[in-house]
Amino acid sequence: MLKSKTTLYYLLGGVLILVYLLVSANHRGDLYIYELGSKDILAGKDAYSIHYVDGFHYYYSTLFALLIYPLALLPQYLGNFIWLGMNAFFLYRVVVVLGGFFNLEKLTKKQVILFAIVSIIFGLRFILSNFHTQQITICILYLLLEGLRLIFSGNKWAGALLIALGINIKLLPIVLIPYLLYRREFTATFFIVVFYCALMILPGFILGFSQNNLLISSWWNLVNPTNTIHNLDVDERSFHSLSTLLATLLVENVPDKFALHIRRNIVDISYEHLVLVLNTVRLTLVAFALYFLRTKPFVASIGKTHRIVEISYLLLLVPLVFPHQQDYAFLFIMPAVACIVFYLIAEKKDMPTKKIQMILALSGVSYLLCNLSLLLGQYREYYDHFKIMTYGALLIIPLLAVCYPPKKQLSKN
Repeated sequence: MLKSKTTLYYLLGGVLILVYLLVSANHRGDLYIYELGSKDILAGKDAYSIHYVDGFHYYYSTLFALLIYPLALLPQYLGNFIWLGMNAFFLYRVVVVLGGFFNLEKLTKKQVILFAIVSIIFGLRFILSNFHTQQITICILYLLLEGLRLIFSGNKWAGALLIALGINIKLLPIVLIPYLLYRREFTATFFIVVFYCALMILPGFILGFSQNNLLISSWWNLVNPTNTIHNLDVDERSFHSLSTLLATLLVENVPDKFALHIRRNIVDISYEHLVLVLNTVRLTLVAFALYFLRTKPFVASIGKTHRIVEISYLLLLVPLVFPHQQDYAFLFIMPAVACIVFYLIAEKKDMPTKKIQMILALSGVSYLLCNLSLLLGQYREYYDHFKIMTYGALLIIPLLAVCYPPKKQLSKN
């Protein structure tokens, strides 16, 4: 009876997901820009210097443009449906692979279900945003987690290939390279560098090496983090990250054409001072990774709990430290959220009541800040104006730090 009920639940879930994908495939999202960029690159044009739709750029790699090209040849609805179906598969693998990083044997079956449900509810806004915009973020997160799983299970070259592909498509996963070096994964790091270089060169066999080199140069000019546009990161209302938040807080007349007529800056400093403050905050957050690493460099053998928490912190930094981040990029905070939820469920009996209350209260605030546009979407322009989602993500940092078990417990897990 229990098995038949479980099968029924799976079937019902599958039908609901299928219906959602069929409905979502009706509208045009970022896949359309990917396809336009892909067509232009195959036509010999510089897609990185062209504005698409309402002034958007194609930001991704030349290789990704070639990989996505078959979808551009299909009817739009069919291409959208296939892309969303792929994202559904990647999301499924993210859940499975991420779950494998935790000591789920410490939980009962009901606790495992609770762990999954609470984690997904917290990140539902980011998941839905990725499907609604037809973004690539779920795929990137999958490549990172699957790549790390393979590397730590001994399959260095396969894991390195997946991570190199993720970095090739979008630079965000590059944060894992110093981490892997710190954890003495020299072979995997070497393979990542080799595969990344190979993947950058590979399109040259189709486009011609001269054209490919020109495209790489044009792409770098567009994404170069030292560009002024990435420090005054307010080109779109929906941008969220430290660069956007600090620009709106510290510069009075930041060039934000979407700003409401409500003051949000607390001081007014020069652009040069803004860059200094921004980079100082970024470096501080990166340096705080040492709190989670907790070992000398080049120590490879650590506990399971230790590994997932330190990886989660690095992924949490991605949408905060990198510029030009929209709400869908905050899917990268989900491993950290899962760590907090797991800790609350697994260690609840051994925690003081005040600590539990404090974690629940801060988690509730973080959830609201991250999900208000989903819960009360009619005020979205105010949430975006004050960049409240960035505050919600920043709150995850102290929560993750508080939920990090003592060193003596880490060695046992």
